[in-house]
Amino acid sequence: MRRQLGFVSVGIMLLTSLATAQTPTQAAAATERSPAASATVTEARATIHGRVSTDADAAASAGNAYWTPERMRAARPAPMPDGVDAPDGEAADRPGRIGAPRDVAAPAAPRSSAAGVSAAAGGTSQGTQAVNASPGVGRVFFTYNKEDYFCSGGTINNPQANMVSTAGHCVHPGNGGSVWHDNWAYAPEYTDGEELHGLWFAKEFTSVEGWVDWGYLWWDFAFVTMHPLNGDRLVHVTGGQGLSVNKSKTLSAMLLGYPAEAPYDGLSQYYDQGNIKAAGVQRVKLKDCPLNRGASGGPFLRAWDNALRFGYVNSVMSYKFSGNMYGPYFDDDVLDIYNVAKNKQ
Repeated sequence: MRRQLGFVSVGIMLLTSLATAQTPTQAAAATERSPAASATVTEARATIHGRVSTDADAAASAGNAYWTPERMRAARPAPMPDGVDAPDGEAADRPGRIGAPRDVAAPAAPRSSAAGVSAAAGGTSQGTQAVNASPGVGRVFFTYNKEDYFCSGGTINNPQANMVSTAGHCVHPGNGGSVWHDNWAYAPEYTDGEELHGLWFAKEFTSVEGWVDWGYLWWDFAFVTMHPLNGDRLVHVTGGQGLSVNKSKTLSAMLLGYPAEAPYDGLSQYYDQGNIKAAGVQRVKLKDCPLNRGASGGPFLRAWDNALRFGYVNSVMSYKFSGNMYGPYFDDDVLDIYNVAKNKQ
């Protein structure tokens, strides 16, 4: 059933308990650091109950024992980082490496027909079409400081068919610490609180020093490679989004995720759509976007195909400021990190 919600104006979020806000000291440091330092890849093996999850079956057993239906319902939407329209230090830290526009991965439908068609719920006056929910977008669950949270994410059709894109703050607090989020799980096309395609568990995180060590918003992205489930690879079961880099900063985009603050419930996919604009040096924004906490990490999708239910990930939802949704611009900096992650088993 499609639930149409009217436009909702959402103001500035001032939430810092989970995601680290950029401080004046960090902003000053950004002007002094080499851009190559922030662009350095940062990787970690995923854990369940603090232990590295090397075996798919063991990860599924331990992860499913932890993520009971009651615990999943009780998880809270992850706070978004604080941010502004033009953060200090961005131009010095990430001047950008914008090469030729290219699609580095193409959307792929599921190998089977198991991923049925459902409807994403509306949330904006910008969108007028009936938008189908994507099996290539899901709800992310994780534990941080013994508290359970959720974000959003999207599958990517990488060569190993096992990748999820999300926000950096959905895998690491961005505080320079060595502890990444624990018990990281992904429920594709989570609908009315049901796991339509099972619960998948993270194997490895790949992000960038600019987020993990410094919490810079222009680096707030990550790629997560997932364990197989019952011998199947994620993208083979759900299909996967494509991935674009170096595209225009002013194009039409579909945003999908799991916002959970009123009037949303975080139990099904919601969407917003419109024309994105450039923000600062290496970010983009969708103006007057009503999506909110819980949508973090959900994709900005260009070239959305409503029949296929996939598009090309062109950014991820990072933070809100003055009612606008911001995300890091995907250029060759992001492509380098994707290339490190794309062939991980």
